[in-house]
Formats: sequence, C-alpha cells, structure tokens
Amino acid sequence: MQMRLLIYTPTLTPRVQYAWEVLLRYVLKTDFELTTDLETYLRSDACKINYSNERRNPSEVFIPAGKLLFESGIRPQQIDLFRVEQLPAFFQQSAQEVDFPFDFPSLVFYLISRYEEYLPYERDVHGRFPARASLAYREGFLQQPLVNQWACRLRELLEARFPGFTLPKLTYRFQPTYDVDMAWAYHYKGWVRNISGAFRDFFKGNFQDIIHRFRVLSGVAEDPFYSFPYLEQLHRQLNLKPIFFFLLGDYGNFDKNISPRQPALRELIHQIHRRYPIGIHPSYQSDGQPAQIRREVQRLKEITEDPVVRSRQHFLLLRLPQTYRELLGTGITSDYTMGFAAETGFRASIATPYPWYDLEKEQATSLMVHPFQVMDVTLKNYLRFQPEEAVARVGQLIEATKAVNGTFSTIWHNSSFSKLEKWHAWREVYEVIVKMATKSH
Repeated sequence: MQMRLLIYTPTLTPRVQYAWEVLLRYVLKTDFELTTDLETYLRSDACKINYSNERRNPSEVFIPAGKLLFESGIRPQQIDLFRVEQLPAFFQQSAQEVDFPFDFPSLVFYLISRYEEYLPYERDVHGRFPARASLAYREGFLQQPLVNQWACRLRELLEARFPGFTLPKLTYRFQPTYDVDMAWAYHYKGWVRNISGAFRDFFKGNFQDIIHRFRVLSGVAEDPFYSFPYLEQLHRQLNLKPIFFFLLGDYGNFDKNISPRQPALRELIHQIHRRYPIGIHPSYQSDGQPAQIRREVQRLKEITEDPVVRSRQHFLLLRLPQTYRELLGTGITSDYTMGFAAETGFRASIATPYPWYDLEKEQATSLMVHPFQVMDVTLKNYLRFQPEEAVARVGQLIEATKAVNGTFSTIWHNSSFSKLEKWHAWREVYEVIVKMATKSH
C-alpha cells in the first residue's frame, strides 16, 4: 500500500498551507496532509516531514522553519544568498541535524508569490517591474527553475529516506503560445492608415516596404503578418497544441490592432478557436481600467460564443495585485503573463503552473499562473541577439526545464514570421526552437 505523506507544523497559516500545496501538489504531483498535532504526527507510520524549529524523529525529513510563513503583512526581507550542493538558497536556519539548512517552503513562497514585487521598486518605462530589479537576476539564477530544482532534491531525499514511498513520475511539456497584436500588416486597416504608413516608410527611406505594401493591397502578394497557414502546417508536423491570444482593444499608440468588428478578424478567430485554445490579450489602454478589460473580454466572448478563461497582458503589463484581481473579476481563470520582457528566464523561479496567492489579502486564489520563459521580442529587440545566440540561450532554458520535467513555454507573435522590421531569419530560429522543445529527453 502506498505510504501517505504527513507534514508537521506547529502553526497552520495560509502561507504554510499555500507553500506546501504548490511544492507538493503542483510541482511534485503528490498528495499530503498537514497536522499541528505533534502526538498524531509522532504516532503515525506515514512518510514524515517535520517543518518546525527542532527535530522530532530520527527518520523524518527535517526542514527548519523560519518566520516568513508564520507572519502576515509585507515588509523588506533579509536575503543572504548562499549555496547548498551547488544550488542557490536563502533564509538560512541554524537548527541542528537539518536535512535542508534553510527554510525551503519560505524560499518557495517568497519566489512564487512575487513578494519582492509588492515592495517599492523603480518601474520601467511602461510601469512594469523590471527583470534587473529581481533577486533572481541580481543573484544570477534567473535562467534556473530554482523551485523545481529544489523540489527534485526533496523528492530524492524522501524516496531515499522512505523506501516504500514513491512519488508520481513527472512529465516535461512544451507549451507554445502566440500573441496576435495585428493579424495583418496592411489588409483591413483602411486607406487612411495605409497611406499614413506609406508616408512614414517614405520618410524613413523604406522604399521596398512601400512597394510591398501596395503589392499586398493589390492582391499580388500575401500579407506578411498573415502567417497562420504556415503555423498550422508547423503545428501539424510537430503535433503542437498552441494557445493564441487576441488583442481586441480600441486603437491607440500601443494598440495598433485591426478593428474587432472587422469580419475577417472575427472569421480568423473562429477558425483558430475551432482548433486551439484561445484567450484575450488585454490592451495597453486597459491597464488599470477594469471596465475596459471587461469590454474586451466581452468582445471575444461574443465572437466565440464561449466563456473567456485565458489571458495574457499586452506588453506584459502586470502589476500585483491589481492586474490579477481585475482578471479574476472578469472570469479569467488562467493567466500567461508571468515572465519578463527584457530578459529570458523564470520570473517566479518555477517551471510549473500554480495558483496565485494574493499577498495583501493573505489568501490563495483560483487564478492559475502559467509562467513563460522566452519571448521573440526579448531575444531580438531587448537582448539584441543574433539568431545563433538566441538558439543557444533558448536551448539552455529548454534543457533546464527538461531536467526538472517542467513546462517550457514560449511567446511568439504572428508578425515575427514576416521579413518586416528586420525579422529576417527569425522564422528559421523559431523552427529550430520548437524542434528542440519537442524533442524527447
């Protein structure tokens, strides 16, 4: 009979419950029980983890508890990084006979709750929490799924300490996603926008783009942003199950979309919705505007005639806790914004979807956070990588995710498969990436 997993903690708080839920139920895919009854814990013949300030049993796994999960409120934390078995760690504890010399659940909680994003920080030009302000970037572990890596160490320890205890086998997944900011470069924008665009190209000296624009509008050439037939062929070839996010906001400086009333766009959404999951891509203008988010969600709902449950913020405009509260208020149950615009890597140091914890309200929520690790614009525009550099960086992220059997997720834009705006060769980059990501390990 499968041994059960029992965890002792002197006090059960929402933070304690949440940290162990994510670590065991979501990352390691196993069931467990928490108890505050020491006598019950000591009498039990279960596989035991002791999360307190002293060892209680010679055979248990003893993880020393610090203060973070037993307090409430948000305050600056003392983070002193050190290494254990070559992995970064913090919240070091001085208890005797420990199996982990640090408060492991607190490390998990601090990283996945995005605790540091509730503290004062200098925002970037779009008002976002910048990658360079993160602990993971400053300490050099942004490219690692640190939570999963430590979870694997816990798994190994549990199975070695309790020979009759086995955890479920974990499976690596690849989740490609696409943001459809503009489904067409030239079509369905009207003559005013196209003539204005031609004038801009003229003054920039982009004469080939002017010729291409009018070739497309006259029906001689394909619209360069309309890459959906190519993507469908790639998905079928590699058996991919992507998710598409559609921008349906009002036209603005950062929302240069086709009108959501345009029949061609509505038909495109219908076609993709019949084959793949889709979600809303809340506009730049909707940031901090719950009523606007609701309007855009309603637009997608009217087109698909289905509930809208997935979302990713345009420009990755994520402010905690406001953005996630606003999404929950519209019925969104899964968000795919957790990642950085200016850097690749693991923003929350995890390669597993997990429920969001509202740190101000001190409660776990029903919103599932789906982290991503790399975006096309990050590689080309922010990091200014050459194609070979991009492939090498993404390859490292894929291998790090496969090593912990996590979920590797990419963001690409349909427009990035064109040759406009110096996207030459990036279609080939994407093909190499998805083939690496789908290759078994």
